[in-house]
Amino acid sequence: MIQILKTFSLRSRLIIVYVFILGAGGIITSFIGSIIVSRTIMDQAQNKVHHDLRTARMVYQKQLQLMEKSIYLGATGNTIHESLQNGDYQRLRTRLKQISRDIGVDFFSMTDKNGRVIFRLSRENELGEDVSSIPVIRAALSGKAAAATEIISSELLARENQTLSDQALIQLIETPGAKPTDKTVETSGMVLMAAYPIFDKDKNVLGVLYGGHLLNNNFKIVDRVWELVYKDEKYLNQSIGTVTIFQNDIRISTNVRTKDGERAIGTRVSAEVYDAVLEKGESWSYRAFVVNDWYISEYEPIFNYDGEVVGILYVGLLEKTYISIRNKVIYAFLAIASLGFFIIILISYLITRSITRPLGEMVDVTDSIAAGDLDHEVKVDSKDEIGKLAYSFNKMVASLRKMRQELEEWGNTLEQKVKSRTEELATMQNTLMQSQRLASVGKLAAGIAHEINNPLGGILVLSSLVMEELKEDDPHRENLQEVIKQTMRCRDIVKGLLQFSRQEKGKTEYVNINEVLTNTLSLIEKQALFHNIKVIKNFDQNIPSILGDNSQLQQVFMNVILNAVQAMAEVGEMTINTYHDTKNEMAVVEIADTGCGIPEELIDRIFDPFFTTKEVGEGTGLGLAIAYGIVTKHQARMTVKSKVNEGTTVTIKIPVVEDK
Repeated sequence: MIQILKTFSLRSRLIIVYVFILGAGGIITSFIGSIIVSRTIMDQAQNKVHHDLRTARMVYQKQLQLMEKSIYLGATGNTIHESLQNGDYQRLRTRLKQISRDIGVDFFSMTDKNGRVIFRLSRENELGEDVSSIPVIRAALSGKAAAATEIISSELLARENQTLSDQALIQLIETPGAKPTDKTVETSGMVLMAAYPIFDKDKNVLGVLYGGHLLNNNFKIVDRVWELVYKDEKYLNQSIGTVTIFQNDIRISTNVRTKDGERAIGTRVSAEVYDAVLEKGESWSYRAFVVNDWYISEYEPIFNYDGEVVGILYVGLLEKTYISIRNKVIYAFLAIASLGFFIIILISYLITRSITRPLGEMVDVTDSIAAGDLDHEVKVDSKDEIGKLAYSFNKMVASLRKMRQELEEWGNTLEQKVKSRTEELATMQNTLMQSQRLASVGKLAAGIAHEINNPLGGILVLSSLVMEELKEDDPHRENLQEVIKQTMRCRDIVKGLLQFSRQEKGKTEYVNINEVLTNTLSLIEKQALFHNIKVIKNFDQNIPSILGDNSQLQQVFMNVILNAVQAMAEVGEMTINTYHDTKNEMAVVEIADTGCGIPEELIDRIFDPFFTTKEVGEGTGLGLAIAYGIVTKHQARMTVKSKVNEGTTVTIKIPVVEDK
């Protein structure tokens, strides 16, 4: 492939490579984008299904709660209680009919304290049956109010109301993907049922008032949910949403339609949903084939009062609605990407043309230069990389012309240049000798400082004695004070110079670096210049000992801390950290301030003797030089990091030793 590309011109190669990279990137981006768009839209649909199922559950539970509340009001009212105690069944019947009309139940009955039916609103002659095996009635007989979904046999439904057994009857329809079954008809009914105990004045259960609402072939709940959630949402004149109530795995109430437009009563749920919801009692959420189309679905179990799964509540969204939306978005995305692809190809063509044209001109000029003609230059029309290359090329040609001219002049003025170089060497030698003299002067200065220390002391003592004898208003007193001040300054300079030049060995012992820092701070932090300084101490209590001179290390830390305080103009925050560098076996001290900082070009000079950035008279420039000398004697290292107007951090690393 590479060999084939080499046969094309640079312009063609640039376009081919650019189109290849752009095409590959576009395909990958489109593929990933399509996946993301598809997943996002389908996740949004699944979230909507989950929300719609919550709405369906709310409507379902509200219907059950309404029945429970109405049964409670009936059972706790004086009319039913008095009628039951007095045997006034006519008055009882009138009250129960009123409650039945209010809540719309399909049957309304009462039992004695043993669970035998003593009154039925619909069939007055069907009495004496024991219904205590029904979980909600059994709970009410024990004194508890109960409401739940229960499965009632066809025989009991017929006794409660003759029409209910016919309503509950459902012919099963063969459904692809459902669990195999020999059952062809469902006769029992799924009932929303509530029961409440009736007590006497001593709180003993006299009986139970119960009622029920048959869900088989009753579309009140599913249609109510549909109206709340999907009423005005259609796709190609087909409702996008469906709601179903299953008795076990059989649709008994639904707005799912068959191909003939009839409600799909009697169709069954898939085996996969059966296993998850009816067998395991779990919710199931995924795409499912419902009767004649694919739906994004969610199923959740319906439990009876004893916690047994007796049915399923289902909500589904027509999948092709969201597939259509997904495809439109992806097609629009691909169309925009394709348009952008062709626009970029056109732009790349124009760009490569602007790149290769000056390169061609440069080749022509190079041929002329190779022939010895250095008077040609490339025309520079832009400031991009090609323009910079042309500028550099012209600069190279100019350098060649200059070099050729210099070579010609060199041949003519060789003697003069040799003389010039000789003079330069002499100058360098003089500079070297001057450096050596300065080094000797430095050594001599240390000796002189030692010699003038005693005379300075004498001057200071005599001046102080004379000062004491002068009166307060003596005109010579001010001059004498200035002499004492300048003498003390000279004494401090000489003292620092002596200290720097002596390099005393000091007393070596095992030292805890935290204690040295604590003692140093106790000596200076009570001074006035520390009043507006916040000192933060982060000491590693497990830091090992070092071998060194306590007083000299105090001097090092004192110099660094005082420098930090002065750099902050006595207002700011100073942080002192200590820790053990286990990798290099070093005890590390970091002293950071929030002061003015040190310019980068001065960092390398701060340890030089007599170098200071302070005003004249405010410092000798020996403090850090002395500190550096002490640190070096301890085989330690001291480094400085600083940013102007942000602060400075001084790091001192001292080798640790085993404390014996």
